[in-house]
Amino acid sequence: MKFKVFFSRISIYLRPHLGKLIFASFAMIFATVMETAIPEITGRIVDDLFVENRAKNVAFFYSIVLFGIFLLSAIFNLISASASSWISTKVISTLREDMFKKLLFFPKNYFDNNTSGSILSKLTFDVEQIANVASTIWLELVKTLLTVLILIIYLFYKNWQLSISLLIILPILAIIVSKSTTRMRSASSNLQAQMGNLTQSLNENIDGNTIVKIYEAQDYEKDKFSNIVNKIRQQRFKLDITAAINSNIVNILLGLCLSFVVYFSSVGLNMTGGEFLSFFTALAMLVKPAKTLIDINKPFQIALAAGKSVFGLIDSEEEKDGKDNIKIPLDGNINFNKVSFSYDGKKSVLNDISFKINAGEKVALVGQTGSGKTTIIELLTKLYYPDSGTIFIDNHNISHVSNKSLRANIAYVDQNSILFNDSFIANISLGSKKKMIFNKVIDAAKKAESFSFIDKLNMKFHSFIGENGKLLSGGQRQRIAIARAIYKDAPILILDEATSALDSKTEKLVQHAIDNMTKNKTTIIIAHRLTTIKNANKIIVLDEGNIVEIGNHNSLLEANGKYAKLIKDQF
Repeated sequence: MKFKVFFSRISIYLRPHLGKLIFASFAMIFATVMETAIPEITGRIVDDLFVENRAKNVAFFYSIVLFGIFLLSAIFNLISASASSWISTKVISTLREDMFKKLLFFPKNYFDNNTSGSILSKLTFDVEQIANVASTIWLELVKTLLTVLILIIYLFYKNWQLSISLLIILPILAIIVSKSTTRMRSASSNLQAQMGNLTQSLNENIDGNTIVKIYEAQDYEKDKFSNIVNKIRQQRFKLDITAAINSNIVNILLGLCLSFVVYFSSVGLNMTGGEFLSFFTALAMLVKPAKTLIDINKPFQIALAAGKSVFGLIDSEEEKDGKDNIKIPLDGNINFNKVSFSYDGKKSVLNDISFKINAGEKVALVGQTGSGKTTIIELLTKLYYPDSGTIFIDNHNISHVSNKSLRANIAYVDQNSILFNDSFIANISLGSKKKMIFNKVIDAAKKAESFSFIDKLNMKFHSFIGENGKLLSGGQRQRIAIARAIYKDAPILILDEATSALDSKTEKLVQHAIDNMTKNKTTIIIAHRLTTIKNANKIIVLDEGNIVEIGNHNSLLEANGKYAKLIKDQF
């Protein structure tokens, strides 16, 4: 990312804190002016106290002045650092909130094409680098440039002949910065990419630690992780060694200047001890800011690379959304009209399919893996859009309907039972926390056969369930997901292997709850168990993205076609 673009983007986040940034800058300027007065004070101390006289009142005066300079400098540095930290943390918070808000509305294919590790790295590592430039480096740059400017002016004021050597050093420093920039920017981009891989590897091994153990894949995962860590080490070393080389070149050049000053001030120029000390101290004080100007390039290049990553995420296109707000609730009449779809634009997953589901009907989608069952659900819920054809609900073209209006009418239970590390109340009443009805939560839990095990816990419905419900059994997680759908009470209900994690006894209990829940609701079922689909009003049989049969259980068995074969093979 170019500096001009980066500055325009980050300035948006700094603008609300501009007053504090200006205040911090002035505090830093005042502290810098105090510090740059030290060479002149030390020179006068030498001449007035150690050459001319040692009067107590003069010594006391200089002692107070010297202490005052250090005290004021420390106070204003502290004020500046505090304001800088406040601004930096606010920028980080705002950036993360903006990034997270964007993530919530990204299309599903964004998550298909980006690993969770790379996304997490953007919100953690990358955003920290940007905020570092936003305030801390800015103030450091202000202090450094001002220090260099004041000291150079002072040096030329004290002795222009000795200061000529600086005119040789400054262009060399500019060349060093220019040459190192490209190398640092490349290393910074590579470092951020590898940090995403690191986070991804950690996520996979934390979530999949059971599989890793059972399949004895520890050595493989260890080697893979070590490879990533080594690449990160290499890129960090590349950054550090470039900065170190630059910094030490500056040391050599300034050392040459200091040596030049020592020789010519003692041999060719008539300087007092105080004048020499003032000049030498000022020149020595240039070493740190000069090195800082070089060193700042390292975090700055990291920040530019991070800016490309972070603002790239913020600028990513959100999922498409219709503008029509439909009445709530819908009746639930669904019509797929010649719908085709492919995930990659090449291989077709659905081929010109058409079917109707009347309001209140229970319809099952069956077929082998990859036949298109889940894709139909993803299109119906607008996670994807058809390549061609139209989907209607109650004669509304869903591509024109707002996502919020559409999804408010759909409840969904999938076989993975995605839960959140929150309370049972929050998970069951998901999406309605501000208007949550506790009695309705209890009723939903009872209908989903969840109340009995929740009520035994110390905090009951206020108990936390752990990351993705890891503190629960598979069957308990499934029942919480079912309770969530019961609580939503939407007119369209989607059940994707909703009872797959339940034992036979619990399945019978939950199936009764599902039967009650599906009354007067349009229900779409994806299931392999005969008990789940045999009572469906309609069964749609899919094969390689095509509808090959439609009918009820008995009629399809009599037809002795694809459905009958699936039943026979115990699909």
